[in-house]
Amino acid sequence: MKYAKEVIRKNRVLLAASLSLGVFNSFMAIFKVGFFQRLVDGLAEGSLVLGTILLYGLILAVLYVMNYVDNYPYEKLRHGIFLDFKLLALKKCGTITYAEYLKTGTGKLVQLIENGARAGQSILEGFWLKVLRELAPTVAFSIWFIWRTSPLVTGILLIGYVFIFIVTNLLLKSLYRIKDRILDNEELLNHFLVRGLMEMATFRLARQFPKELEKAERAKGEIVSSKVKMTLIHEAFFTIFVLLVSVLDVTILIFAWRTQTLTVGEVVALLSLIENAYMPIAIFNVLFVQYKLDKSAFARYQRFLCAEDDRQLEEGQAVKGLRGGIEIKELVFCYENSLLFSGLTMDVKPGEKVALVGESGSGKSTLVKLILGLLKYSSGSIRLDGRELRDLKLNDLYRWVFYCSQEPPVFDGTLRENLTLGQSFTEEQLQTALEKARLPELAGSLDRDIGERGAGLSGGEKQRLALARLWLNKPQIALLDEATSAMDNITETAVMQGLVERLEGCTVIAIAHRLSSVAGFDRLIVFREGRIVCQGRYHELRENNAYFAELARRGQETQ
Repeated sequence: MKYAKEVIRKNRVLLAASLSLGVFNSFMAIFKVGFFQRLVDGLAEGSLVLGTILLYGLILAVLYVMNYVDNYPYEKLRHGIFLDFKLLALKKCGTITYAEYLKTGTGKLVQLIENGARAGQSILEGFWLKVLRELAPTVAFSIWFIWRTSPLVTGILLIGYVFIFIVTNLLLKSLYRIKDRILDNEELLNHFLVRGLMEMATFRLARQFPKELEKAERAKGEIVSSKVKMTLIHEAFFTIFVLLVSVLDVTILIFAWRTQTLTVGEVVALLSLIENAYMPIAIFNVLFVQYKLDKSAFARYQRFLCAEDDRQLEEGQAVKGLRGGIEIKELVFCYENSLLFSGLTMDVKPGEKVALVGESGSGKSTLVKLILGLLKYSSGSIRLDGRELRDLKLNDLYRWVFYCSQEPPVFDGTLRENLTLGQSFTEEQLQTALEKARLPELAGSLDRDIGERGAGLSGGEKQRLALARLWLNKPQIALLDEATSAMDNITETAVMQGLVERLEGCTVIAIAHRLSSVAGFDRLIVFREGRIVCQGRYHELRENNAYFAELARRGQETQ
């Protein structure tokens, strides 16, 4: 429970306050019952005095005021624990290896985080905190008061505990199987929901929504059916518990009637204390069942939190600057048991503008991710300014590198947030960046919300917004993966011209299917099935290489 301990440490002050107040209030609740016994007996015997009544009133006032005071640390802790468990997922996204990240589907992950955070909250607050601050103290104080009144009743009470323990263990076996089915189907349902929301246009045109809805309905039916079964099993336990308490209440009344050894106050106190002693046990058993089920849900979440971290993010040689030289020798890379590169060798000089071209699936985007350190190569070497990439601290390296992926890297937020990425710039700098990226119409609406994944912008606008960041921070190496693919030819030509001017002296590696956009680059490297088949300037390759000429011809046909 490494991550639970992390949340506990973060909230240790609130935990200590909540535990102390809970134990105190549990004691006062039982003490109130014991004092009430004296009140009733004094009233029956005619020995009651005003001071005793006033003292009882004071006890009630303290109890109710302290219960109110207890709400502050308890509620703050309850909500804080849930959100802290959620934040662990965001923290993990900052350190998880890129390969592990690719294995996790967004829809299932969202539900996994929600279920995991709820389970973590339930384990810490719903089980352990309730047990330690409420249930255990209430049982202990109740048994002590009952034993002082009648050791015999205390013995009967303990026998009842054994019976409840046996019943609980029988119920647990059924609930484990049901909980696993619920978790599986909740993740599946959320998978269908997220997929439908994110691919609305595709599914609508393919008339896929009725089929998706049918699958989601099946998952929903399984969830509802399983949750009803869980509720009925829980209620069966409470029914057994109520019957047991009723039998004990009747037993005490018969005992008091036959033996005449208990006062009226003692009988009243015992009936109240029996419920106080048994109710926490009943609640504990229900919470314990839920605790076991929550451990199953949290274990799934913990598997994600324990996924392999990229230690190179914070470990390795410091990178205090880059000239931009890239040297790749005998590179070998396998992905999911498929050999993609075997002995790949190439180099890029500092300040050189290089384009990687070739058919889809030839390894261009993968190579860029290897240069970034997102993916890890099996053997061979990638050197930046003569230093092995594996030996560098990536978070230092990323200060000098710009990357624009195939999917425009924009997110739900304002234009300003998407431009600044948490840094500080003047209004004039932001407006200039947008103008340079051919987005002058957006310069006056920096606080406009662009929607999830930039839904409020066109594809070309999203790409230009991402590229506008280059005019705020000039890198030493820029890696552009189809960064202008959604733009029309005129806009693309203007943007690429501006980028080349802006990145003068910087190393640029660009991936392009539309070869006209990189025709002016220093060198084009042509990939085919993970191999370099030729390289050179655009016009030389077009005249002397049939494969490149065919790629260029296809590119012109699609323009």
